[in-house]
Amino acid sequence: MSHHMNPSIDSAPPNTTSYHDHLQRWGLSPEISGVWLKAARTDRVQGWKLHVSSVPAEAHALLDAILPILLARQVPFKIARDATILGLLNEGNLGATQVGKFCTIYPASDADASALAAQLVPATQGLSGPVITSDMALGNLVYARYGGFNTIVERDLLGQHHLYIKGADGELIADAYTQPFVAPTFAACPFDIASAPAPAEANRTGGPATFGPGYVLVDVIRHHAKGNVYLAILARSQDCVAGRVIKEGRKHCLSDIHGRDIRVRLQRQGAIHAQLGGLVPLPACDPYFEADGNGYLPMAFLPGADLETVVQASLKRGPWSAAGRAGQLRLLDALRQLVDAVQALHCAGFVHRDLSVSNVWLGDDGKTWLLDLEIAQHVGDCGPVFGKGTPGFMAPEQEAGAAPTFAQDIHATAALILFALTGLDPRRTLFARGDSRARNVRYLAASVPDDLLAVLLAGLDDDPLARPALAAIGERLAAYDASLRAGTAPDAGAPPQRHDFSACALGAGLGLLRHALRDPQSGLWLSAGLSNAGGGQEQASSYELRRGANRGVAGVVYALARLGRAGIAIDEAAPAAATAVAWLLADAITPDRGMPGLHFGDAGVAVGMAEAVRAGLVPATPQLSDWIARVFEAPVTWPDVTHGAAGQGMAALMCAHSLGTDAPLAMAHRCARYLTGSQAADGSWVMPEGVPGMSGETLTGFAHGVAGMVFFLLEHGERFGDDTSRAAAQRGLRWLEQHALRAAGEQALAWRYSDRQGAVWQWWCHGAPGIALTFLRAYRLTKDPGAALFARRALDAIDPALRAPNLTICHGLSGLGEILLEGAQALGEPAYRDKAAALADTILHLGHRCADGSLIWLAEDPVAPTADLMVGMGGIAHFLARLGSGGTALGFPLLP
Repeated sequence: MSHHMNPSIDSAPPNTTSYHDHLQRWGLSPEISGVWLKAARTDRVQGWKLHVSSVPAEAHALLDAILPILLARQVPFKIARDATILGLLNEGNLGATQVGKFCTIYPASDADASALAAQLVPATQGLSGPVITSDMALGNLVYARYGGFNTIVERDLLGQHHLYIKGADGELIADAYTQPFVAPTFAACPFDIASAPAPAEANRTGGPATFGPGYVLVDVIRHHAKGNVYLAILARSQDCVAGRVIKEGRKHCLSDIHGRDIRVRLQRQGAIHAQLGGLVPLPACDPYFEADGNGYLPMAFLPGADLETVVQASLKRGPWSAAGRAGQLRLLDALRQLVDAVQALHCAGFVHRDLSVSNVWLGDDGKTWLLDLEIAQHVGDCGPVFGKGTPGFMAPEQEAGAAPTFAQDIHATAALILFALTGLDPRRTLFARGDSRARNVRYLAASVPDDLLAVLLAGLDDDPLARPALAAIGERLAAYDASLRAGTAPDAGAPPQRHDFSACALGAGLGLLRHALRDPQSGLWLSAGLSNAGGGQEQASSYELRRGANRGVAGVVYALARLGRAGIAIDEAAPAAATAVAWLLADAITPDRGMPGLHFGDAGVAVGMAEAVRAGLVPATPQLSDWIARVFEAPVTWPDVTHGAAGQGMAALMCAHSLGTDAPLAMAHRCARYLTGSQAADGSWVMPEGVPGMSGETLTGFAHGVAGMVFFLLEHGERFGDDTSRAAAQRGLRWLEQHALRAAGEQALAWRYSDRQGAVWQWWCHGAPGIALTFLRAYRLTKDPGAALFARRALDAIDPALRAPNLTICHGLSGLGEILLEGAQALGEPAYRDKAAALADTILHLGHRCADGSLIWLAEDPVAPTADLMVGMGGIAHFLARLGSGGTALGFPLLP
C-alpha cells in the first residue's frame, strides 16, 4: 500500500528551488546538513554571529549581493537549503525564533563581525526579508545575536537536549533565544552601526490607547510567527464602539517565490469579503491598514465557536449518539448552512481552498460563517495560488498542486461533515482505502443513514469527477434532519462486532514487518522525532532511528516477541528481530543512546532483547548477556518508571525472569533502596534536580509519578519479603488515596497531574487509568479489599465508547484497553474484558487491511504508520494479542 504523507523537511521534493547550484556557481562546495547548506565550518564555540533575512523571491539576488563579501573574508556560513525550507522558516514552522534566518554567518572574531556587518548592511539595501525578532537589528536585512557557533548541547536525565554557552566564569549558561534580543551581560557589543531593536509590534500584547485607525487591542486570541490574531474594540467615538478581530500579517512572512507575503493575502481577503458581502456568510471587514510595515485586517467580532469546539463539546469524545437529539439537530443545521455557504461561494466563482474545522464558525445567533479566505481563488484567476490547505480536509489533487476547482471544496465539505459525525480527524477516518474505508465509516458513524454516508464517501473520492454536487449532500442532510425531527431516524448504535482477535493480532504483526515506516539504509523501524528542541535548536527530520522500548527499535522487537509468546507465528519475525538486536548491540549513535531507563534507555533495550530470547526469536549469545550485565551496573539517579529507578528495577526483574539468571536482581535491590531512601515523609516523591520544568515537582501518575514508583516497590516487597519496600509502598498508596478527586455524584476517581499542574489526564502515562494499575497490583499481591475498591473507581474513568484519534498505549485507546484487561485479570471480572473489546472494535475500524492481510494504523503520528511499542502500531498489536485466545498469559507491556 502506498501512503500519502507530508514530506520530511530533510527530504526536499524535486520541484523546489534549491540554492545548492547557486553556491556552486560561486565556486563553493556546500555540505547538505539537515535543512541547511553549510559552506565551511568554524571552530569557535560562541560569539557574535550575523543573520541575513530574505524571502524566496529574492534569495538568489541576496546571495549575489552578499557572497562577494563572504568569499573575500573567507567566513564560514550556512543558508537554508532551498525555497521550501526558507518558506517554512519564514512561516514559523521551524520555530518562531528562526523566522527570517536565511543566512547565518560565523565571523572569526567579534571585531570581524563588526566589519562584516558594516559591509553587509549597505549590500542588502533595497531587498526584503522578515524581521528577526530574536536578534539585534543592525540595518536593512542584517541582524546579530550573541550565541553558540558550535553550541554546547547537554542532555538532561529525561533525554531532552538543552543548548548552552559559557558564561564569563566558564560555567555553562542557557543559550537563550529571547524576544526581543537581550545580550549576555559579559558580551560587549562590537558593532559601530547604530543598532535598532526589533519592532515592538512583533510581540504586541497590549499597545497604546488606540492602535491604527481607532482600535483598542484587548487580548491576543492566537500567537503566531507570521502575525497574531487580536481581540479589539473599534472606538472611534463614544457612539461608535464595536468588537473586532484583527488579523496581523508581519511583513515578508509567508513570502512565496512570486514575492507575495502575508500582507498580500490579507488585502485579498479583505477585497473578497467586500465583493461577496451579502452573498456569502462572511464576517464584515473594515479597511485593511498597515502600521510599522505590518498589515492588519479588522473583522467583525462574532460571538460563537469554531466547528471543532462545538463538535467536541457535543459528542464529548463519544460517538454521534452521544450528542443527543438536540445536539444532533444543532449540528445538522450548522452543516446544512455550511453546504449552502459553500454553494454560495461557488456561485460567486470562488474556491475557498482551506475549509477546515477552525475556518467554519458557528455563531451564537445560530448562523454558520466561513472564515479565513486568505488562500481563496476565483476559478477565472489563472495566477499562482496561495498555499495549499489543511491536511485531512484538503483534496489529494489540491495537495499535489492542481489548479483550484469546486470539487476540492466538495472534498473538504464532506470531510467536515464526517468530522462532525465521528468527532475524529479525517486523516484517521480516511486513512483506510476502498472497502476498508467504507466499512470503517459506517461503523464510526453508526445510526447515521446509509444514504448520507454514501454521498459523503463519494464526496471524499480521490477522483474529483466522481464527487457529487454539493446539492446532493445538502439533500441528504436535509432528509436526515427531517427524520430526526419526525422521530423516524434510527437511533441504534454500532452493532456488536465479533472479531477473531488472534487473527487481527497476526495482521497487525504483519503490518509491523511489512508496512511500518522504515529507514531505507538499515531497514529498521523509524520513530517520529521527539519535539524537545530549544528556542534556537535546529530541528532534525520528522523521523529518526531510536533504540528505546517506548519509542524505538527495542520496543518493536519486544512486540514481536510477545506476539510469538501468544502463539502468533510469523516467519519474518525472527530474521527481523535478529537484525534489530545486532544493531542494538552495535550501539549506534542515536538520540537516546546511553540513557539508563526502561522506556527511554538501555534498561528497556535489555528487556526487549531478553523477551526476544524468551520467545525464541534470537539466541542468548555471550555478547548479549555481557551487554545486559553492563546495563544493570548503571547508576541510579532518578526515581520514575520511564527513565529512572522504578523502571530500571522492573527491567531487572523482567530480564532475570526471561533469561533465567539472578544476576540483574542486584539492580532491583539498588533501585528499591534508592526509592525508599528518597521518599518524602508523606509517601510521595519530589523530583530531583537536573530536569528543567520537572525538578522539584511531585507527580501523581504512572509514567513519572508516585503511582509508578509504588508499583515497583509493591512488586519488590512481595517478591523478596522486603518490609522496607512494603512499608514505603503502603505510604505511597495512602498518599494516592488522599489525593484522589471525588466528583460529586460520580463513582470515577481522578488525580491532578502534579502539585504544580492541576490538569486531569486520563491515560496510562498520567491519570486515573494508569494509577489503576498500581491499585490492581496492590490487590493482586495483598488481597486488600480497599485496593480493589480504589482500582474499580479508577477504572470507572475509562469510557469504552471513547473516540480518540490517538490509538497508542502511552496516551491512547490501546493503553486504556490494556488497563481494562489488567482489571479483568486481577479482579476476575469479565466485564472489563468486554469493555476492552469495545475499545478494540473502535481501533480496528480506524485501520486499513492491506491486500496481503496486514493491518496498519496511523496510531499516533497523523502522517505515517510507525511501529513503536508505546506510541505506535506495536502497542496495538500487543493489545490485540492479549485479547486473542493465546494472549491470556501476557500482562501489561513493560511490566513484570
